[in-house]
Amino acid sequence: MIHRLVTILFILLLSLNARADFNDGVIALMSGNYDKALSILVPLAETADHAYAQYFAGRMYAAGQGVEKDLEVAATWYRKASMLGVADAQYRLGGLYQTGEGVPRDMESAYGWYKVAAHLGNAKAISAVAQSAELLSPSEMKEAESLSADLIKKYGKTPAATSRSQ
Repeated sequence: MIHRLVTILFILLLSLNARADFNDGVIALMSGNYDKALSILVPLAETADHAYAQYFAGRMYAAGQGVEKDLEVAATWYRKASMLGVADAQYRLGGLYQTGEGVPRDMESAYGWYKVAAHLGNAKAISAVAQSAELLSPSEMKEAESLSADLIKKYGKTPAATSRSQ
């Protein structure tokens, strides 16, 4: 019984520490201390599967903040966060597919990721869905709708583990 209590207490302390570390990482990022932000966010993104740490790592690589700008790496982080239900990461991943930056240009994938983000309430994604639909032929639109339905089924919910209180 005591062993179980100690284990639970240890897990709680780790989760509180991860939350504090994440907040410190975001504060460092917003204040322009990119080296500190990376040193906090990347380990959380890699080892704790922290969706918002993955998202912010993607933003840093996309903007070249504290690292050389690398849209392939940004796309990798956005994809991981997208798969964990972060709507803004889904929107940004769609944007990379639309422009072909960091990933091959693929309008069906762009539409699909925009659609998932819109499903989760991302306002920018709602207009991006309409704009990207105009760029698709009827056959491409059929494929894009099929892909978006699959993506929404897989990633159209924000799991409790990905809540903003993560």
